[in-house]
Amino acid sequence: MDQERTPPSTKRARSSPQQAGADAGAEDRLCGLDDATLHAILVRLPLRDAAATVVLSRRWPRVFATLPRLVLRPATFNRRGFPDEDRCEDQTRWMRALRCVLDRRAAPVAAFDIDCRFMGLYGEWFSWVFRELCGSGGLLELSIANTDYKECYALPDAVYTCTTLTSLDLYNCRLQVPSRATAVALRALQSLRLRNVVARDSDIRLIISRCSAIERLEIHDIHMARNIVIRAPCLKKLDIYSYRPLCISLKKAKAQPLNMVRLSLSYGYPEHSWSLHDTMDTNREYSIHEIEEMLDYKKMAEREHKQTDEIKNMETFLTALSCTKTLQLHLSTEYSQVLSMAKASTLMSLPKKKYLLGLKSLSLTLDHNHETLASLVSCLLYSSPNLKDLRIIELRHPGSPVPLAAEVWEKQITADGFLYHLSSVTFYTDSLLEGHPCGGICKFLVMNARVLKRMSIVYHHSQVKPEHAAKLEAARRELRLWPRASADVLLELTPVGRFPWF
Repeated sequence: MDQERTPPSTKRARSSPQQAGADAGAEDRLCGLDDATLHAILVRLPLRDAAATVVLSRRWPRVFATLPRLVLRPATFNRRGFPDEDRCEDQTRWMRALRCVLDRRAAPVAAFDIDCRFMGLYGEWFSWVFRELCGSGGLLELSIANTDYKECYALPDAVYTCTTLTSLDLYNCRLQVPSRATAVALRALQSLRLRNVVARDSDIRLIISRCSAIERLEIHDIHMARNIVIRAPCLKKLDIYSYRPLCISLKKAKAQPLNMVRLSLSYGYPEHSWSLHDTMDTNREYSIHEIEEMLDYKKMAEREHKQTDEIKNMETFLTALSCTKTLQLHLSTEYSQVLSMAKASTLMSLPKKKYLLGLKSLSLTLDHNHETLASLVSCLLYSSPNLKDLRIIELRHPGSPVPLAAEVWEKQITADGFLYHLSSVTFYTDSLLEGHPCGGICKFLVMNARVLKRMSIVYHHSQVKPEHAAKLEAARRELRLWPRASADVLLELTPVGRFPWF
């Protein structure tokens, strides 16, 4: 019987002196970096991997303990190899690990970004976390995303009383200002972003008014509130998106002009955007029948539209923008249908004292041929005597009205102040071969704008097939025949791969 043969022993090859020296040099170069550079490297790693660097040398525990930004995601503290990267494997271990990270801090956290779905389940514990962060004296940026879509997370009191925050981003949270919050709280805040939040009129007004240094405000889907009063003397950029009617009143010192204002009203699919928070009063109890009625979001939306004066709301919003430089409006086709039900007369012009004298750039995404929206377009042009750049993105649907002729626009727009300043017009059309651009508002502007330099009619390249070449050439010929108020104007048809998104 043959004896078993033992495999020959293998020896680890010794690294050459040159290789050892190179490795040592690389390590020395890494250790030679200053803390700010190491922080910039670690912040790009998952927090779990950044924490693992504490074993590298005596210096690294301090580097990690002073990391200025902490980013928490559901899978941040999962075991390596756990298959689901979007789910927390063990909530208790997740919280224990975060507690360990915070207990070993050697400096206040400057930026804290958390995305979590169980903050409401462990409310007291997370309240402690935010008390520690907001009371440290060094927290500058805070982002809280509650991904438990069944329940809004009640924002802890500590956030309202933080005096060091410069940026606050909230998603799916309930806002209720505590009575003991002082007037100086949030006084350093410069950027406020609210998405899918629940707040009463009084609470949203109070929060914004206390942010006396705020420069950027974004409100994207706010539930319950119907009247938003914005008092912000330093505001430079305002961005509002709403799925239902809002009355927005801007109270701002005229000395500081607004650089950018964007308003998007999209009233389609209420069954996906409305919630019980839009009608339910948390201070009273409801019967099962009442709740069932509230869950019929489509009927809820129809009732609200009938009770709302949309034209008055738009007038209230526009009359506060006299010093705004850039204005962008996105009004969905559903909005135009709601506007048709308005009992009040259409808005033809703003009061002369409320003219948009500072407006230089105007961008409109709407069905400009709709009767009521055409009046709104006329009002904006009439009331913007210093307008230089105009962009219109056409929104059409199967029920869209017939395009308005240039003569109709000439009757509606009787003031010609803006026609002496308008220099650039970009018109995005999705109906190039259906009579556009040979007529309508584009032709009116070319015929009347005295200093117009460029009229660009943009279409998506997919609209024009090879068999449409003759129609496209016919459109170009018609453009060349338009009468022109400015001899220097350049008329062009331009294909693009995609239209700009609001």
